[in-house]
Amino acid sequence: MSSDLVGSIGLLLLFLILSFFFSSTETAITAAGKVKLKVMENTHPNRKGGFTWLSGNIQRALSITLVGNNIVNIAASAVATIMFTRLFGSQHGPLAAVAVMTTIVVIFCEILPKNIAIAHKESVLYHSLPILLFFNFVLGPVVWCVQHSVWCIGRIFGLRLDTLRSFVTREDLEVMVNASGESGAIEEDERKMISGVIAFEETRVSEVMVARTDMMAIPSDITVARASEIFLESGHSRVPVYEKELDKITGVLYVKDLLGPLASGMLDVQVDEVQRKTLFIPETIKTDEAFELMKKSKIHMAIVVDEYGGTAGLVTLEDLLEEIVGDIQDEYDDETPDVLEEGEGVYLVQGYVNLDELSETLEYAFEFDDVDTVAGMLLSLKGNFPEEGESVNFGPWRISAVEVVDHRILQVRIELVSEGEDSPQDERAENSKNS
Repeated sequence: MSSDLVGSIGLLLLFLILSFFFSSTETAITAAGKVKLKVMENTHPNRKGGFTWLSGNIQRALSITLVGNNIVNIAASAVATIMFTRLFGSQHGPLAAVAVMTTIVVIFCEILPKNIAIAHKESVLYHSLPILLFFNFVLGPVVWCVQHSVWCIGRIFGLRLDTLRSFVTREDLEVMVNASGESGAIEEDERKMISGVIAFEETRVSEVMVARTDMMAIPSDITVARASEIFLESGHSRVPVYEKELDKITGVLYVKDLLGPLASGMLDVQVDEVQRKTLFIPETIKTDEAFELMKKSKIHMAIVVDEYGGTAGLVTLEDLLEEIVGDIQDEYDDETPDVLEEGEGVYLVQGYVNLDELSETLEYAFEFDDVDTVAGMLLSLKGNFPEEGESVNFGPWRISAVEVVDHRILQVRIELVSEGEDSPQDERAENSKNS
């Protein structure tokens, strides 16, 4: 074997090894993403500077791998063509070079390194980082020319090629959380809690508040003796105080503020003398903003007002926290579940249950643009106030009014009656026509 052939084989192997390196590094960077690179800054302090550079220059690093990969692949093809031409002649040499190099490059320089990088991205990045920094210095001028050429082409065609979006969006987080839950990487309770945190700032207070019709409030002119009886009956630790009507909330009464007058025998003192100031918030405010306001004000209960200044309901810190951690039950709470499965495909649902919660529990999209609760959904489908026992269809479900008091739908029964070929829109139109 001639020395020229040995040298050509050695040079070809070098180019193929470099192609393996560039392909695996490119895929590892893409698979890791910026979040993982930030984590690796702390998990590998001996290469913290390198990972800091990489997380801040991902586009440049990818350009280095792409430019380097193309250079070595073209060079390897050229060397292989010359080598095979010498071995098999000018007629068969190029064809042999194409066949052999295509097989080698696709299998050993593309598919294999990329699969290894996906499975072991952290290890690949750790070991390839010093070499990548070396090529950043060597190929720096070439990469600069390529990037600016691409930028100029983008300007000519009116394309914005710079990345303005955050490296992780809300949608990315939701996908990652759901995928982690399905794979078992996180528990179902943890998945729901993380999802609650993600959705927290998108939820309105009106969706989680206690509605005006469900509020317990006391008039300002009753005595502390009567107020203490109300507290004992209800089990609440604080209630709003109103003057003449619910739209005139004057404050909030805490049960512990009754201890002083009761201990002193001042049973005839009116509650407006011991009540505290309260916080008023609009019903359109987001839950995260309401949470911050209540924390800063050191107030655990806020009165929710509508656009006309009337009382729409009330919300507590517990209500807001339940959006993240789920229902918080104490010894005074009603233990009846919001959605109770009575049998296969049959559910007893409280009227105040949010449609998002219902959709998640029943794994079916109950989507309405103008209502938020199950009671509102039944009203929208029926077109008027239903009597107890009346029902409507929605997709594969039959929705029946179970308990209706004073034009309030307290409970409904939702039953799966068929696989449902009709769309919810078709069912809605049919129910509206019938009513």
